[in-house]
Amino acid sequence: MMFRTHIAFGLLAGMLSLKYLNVPNPYIYILIVCTAAAMPDIDESESRIGKKIRPLSWLIEQIFGHRNLFHSIFPLIAIYIIFFHCLKWNVAGAALLIGYGSHLFMDMLTYMGIGPLHPFYRKRITGFIKTGGLVEHILFILLVLADIIILSGFL
Repeated sequence: MMFRTHIAFGLLAGMLSLKYLNVPNPYIYILIVCTAAAMPDIDESESRIGKKIRPLSWLIEQIFGHRNLFHSIFPLIAIYIIFFHCLKWNVAGAALLIGYGSHLFMDMLTYMGIGPLHPFYRKRITGFIKTGGLVEHILFILLVLADIIILSGFL
């Protein structure tokens, strides 16, 4: 999926999750969710986030490859352990989990898919959407419309 589709879906997931969480500052929470929705693509030096921190992104891409470790459940497990058990930052941890998880979910819908248990099990979960294709563009428009509808209920 493209950056904008990940952000649109992350925003939707973040706004929907607000109903179930006691969040002291919903704006910061949503900002964290949307940032986390882009984070898995740190393993691609030509991605929007990869270009911002190109040397680190290039190194990660060389070591792990794109859509391998950073597109598995292991970063989610690490976020959970660090934020819920070590730091006790439950709201920040929830925002990171929702944003990062939304990215993985959307990438599962693409032809390339993700390897959720990589590197231990290399089978990928794949979908039917071509990244940057017509279906993704339509999905993006629908996500933006859903974001606007839900956001209008919060104003």
